[in-house]
Amino acid sequence: MEAYTGLDSVGLYLSGGASNYDPADSLGGIISSKLIMGMFPIFTTPIQGLVIEDATPENEEGDASISVVASIATYTPPDGLSGSGVTIAAGERKVLLGADPEKAVRIRRVSGQTFAGIATFQLVDALNGVFSMDNVPDADRQAGSVLYRGLFVKALQDADDVICWITTDGQSSYALASEVSESDDSIQTISDESTAPGGLAWEDAVSEGTALDLGNLLEDETIGLWVRRTFPASGVVSAKETVNFHLQFVAG
Repeated sequence: MEAYTGLDSVGLYLSGGASNYDPADSLGGIISSKLIMGMFPIFTTPIQGLVIEDATPENEEGDASISVVASIATYTPPDGLSGSGVTIAAGERKVLLGADPEKAVRIRRVSGQTFAGIATFQLVDALNGVFSMDNVPDADRQAGSVLYRGLFVKALQDADDVICWITTDGQSSYALASEVSESDDSIQTISDESTAPGGLAWEDAVSEGTALDLGNLLEDETIGLWVRRTFPASGVVSAKETVNFHLQFVAG
């Protein structure tokens, strides 16, 4: 199967054990096999053999499509123009770009299945994900709340100068901290989401200029990443807050 490259060289994974797929249980321990998706596809018209593994948040929400003719796949993002076609053989994964290269999806072609036609789908943001965390009940809204999640940054190919930060349009504030992972790709485990992990240096990483520096990562190397969400006491009632996680690196 084709390796991850370029835009796709670094991935984010939940913690909580190899089989954990629940962001709420991402509280440290061994790395999960679950890759954290930037956006989620809801298919209107699927085609056989096409799996969308991830989509960049720059796509924004809306209707998108992938056209496949003679093993050449072309992506059209929401409210955007199509990018160049990419040939994808059975069993391969490739990144498809829109005319705007920041609007991208990673797809996989399943062997032994038909791979032709036009797939239409809606891209939607994740709710209550590993960064946004749980809804804020009224008691926590009044008293304030601090919650934690543990995850992993993994280099799928060599990556240099890896940095990350979080931006939000809501009342919550965020901080990030890194933890060196063990040889079995594990980090410390916290007993519940309100318990702070120990021995970390927290950074108010809210912009590229204040980003958390994760350094250089070799292929298959992991590093633990902790997220702290602080909701202020006496916060106002709001229906939704948008949280954006930014990951920047130089592909090796």
